[in-house]
Amino acid sequence: MKPIRVVLAGAVTTLLAISVTAGIANSVPAAVQAPAFVAAAPEIPVENVMAHLNQLQTIATNNGGNRAHGRPGFRASADYVKGKLDAAGFTTTLQPFTHNGATGWNVIAEWPHGDATKVVMAGAHLDSVTAGPGINDNGSGTAAVLEVALAVSRANLRPEKRLRFGWWGAEELGLIGSKYYADNLAATERSKITAYLNFDMVGQKDVTTWGVYNHNATISNHFKEYFQAKGIPTTPITWNGSSDHSSFTKYNITVGGIGSGTDPCYHAACDTISNVGSRTMGHSTNAIAHTVWKLAGVSDTPVNDFAVSVSPTSGDGMPGNTLTTTVTTATIAGQSQQVALSAAGLPANATATFTPQTVTSGQQSTLTIALSAAAPVGSYSVVVTGTGTSGTRTATYTLTIRNDAPVGCRATNGADVAIPDNATVESRITLTNCPGQGGANSAVAVAIQHTYQGDLVVTLVAPDGTPYVLHNRTGGSADNINKTYPLDLRSETANGTWILRVRDAATNDVGKIDSWTLDLQAPVR
Repeated sequence: MKPIRVVLAGAVTTLLAISVTAGIANSVPAAVQAPAFVAAAPEIPVENVMAHLNQLQTIATNNGGNRAHGRPGFRASADYVKGKLDAAGFTTTLQPFTHNGATGWNVIAEWPHGDATKVVMAGAHLDSVTAGPGINDNGSGTAAVLEVALAVSRANLRPEKRLRFGWWGAEELGLIGSKYYADNLAATERSKITAYLNFDMVGQKDVTTWGVYNHNATISNHFKEYFQAKGIPTTPITWNGSSDHSSFTKYNITVGGIGSGTDPCYHAACDTISNVGSRTMGHSTNAIAHTVWKLAGVSDTPVNDFAVSVSPTSGDGMPGNTLTTTVTTATIAGQSQQVALSAAGLPANATATFTPQTVTSGQQSTLTIALSAAAPVGSYSVVVTGTGTSGTRTATYTLTIRNDAPVGCRATNGADVAIPDNATVESRITLTNCPGQGGANSAVAVAIQHTYQGDLVVTLVAPDGTPYVLHNRTGGSADNINKTYPLDLRSETANGTWILRVRDAATNDVGKIDSWTLDLQAPVR
């Protein structure tokens, strides 16, 4: 692509163009006419677009300073774009071709909704020159088209026409990638493309006037409609033969697009992330979205849609435990629909069941996660998926498997204690900040350990004052307590301080040193 200077209305305006013409065709092919009523495109945050540009800069920096055809930086760029599209639900293809003895790729992504016989396509070349990272030329077009595609996914768009997006290889060497794509489409497939929109160098910072392709009145008017609403001037441009839309005009496919201006770092090492402006990128990306929405025919009539959520969103337990969470579905547009529930991301030796497995949107289900004794310790993101007629929706439940009770849920007092005749020694353990463990409405396993060789009276007093007499007998060594004495307090529901009272019932053991331990263990589930 070569920049030239043109004079408009007595002022010098710099644009990336081969020619500038004042006339715009009056005839409007029916194929590119938008429906009378269409939904407005969402406002795309510029931060999203700049994040892609920063990633392309990093790719270039890590791969010899460029993203050129036949260089590792180009393939890394293609993989980045494809990865984002795959995760967003597009049908994606890496189309290989060979040029100058090196393999190049086109990335093609199709949104699997809308009339497949009427395709609206938007594209940008993905490669840079070898001299630099090519962040404006053409990371800007790459990032803008990518974020518009991702906005389509986020909106779960159901357009009248099919949306297809392309990122071309080896444009800088003569439009090689886009020519390969268009030339290798069957004539019947080419005839399905009602419009191709091209975006090359749309991020030049400090731009005040946007160039709008004047090949088709309807398409150019959609772009101008966006800019006029923002108070931004435009000027008509024609880039015949200088960018990838030319690969489509040769087959009489209607084209359109925008350009942001001449770049002082054109094909130079200084075409870095500092060479683009966030304001420019924001306007270019949202102008593209506005036009794509218009041409695709996105109706204001709501489609059937639903959402999925879980509450609580996290839970923890030990191997052998069972956890539950409530899965709530909601109808957020149109009519209700049947939603089948499933879960993924569970560790080995853990299973998930839904009661019921299928609901009507607006209803709830209980997800039960059962951990076997061999379930591995760790934290896991369990993705709960609802599958309905309008697609899939997900929610995430964080599962934590631990191998012991949380801090605060195990208390031990193991000091040696002297028990005088007819005296009582007390040990107090208070459980606090221990959700679901040893507090109200939870069962606690208690063990009392003694090494005393005599007669004791041992009482465990619950926080509500209820006494549990653990040993109250006399009679010599046969009745010595020298073992763990388990007591399962399943009926105890009070929170607070537990008291262990140990009293020497004999009269001949004054001053004897004895050992005992109170151990409030992990809850019995």
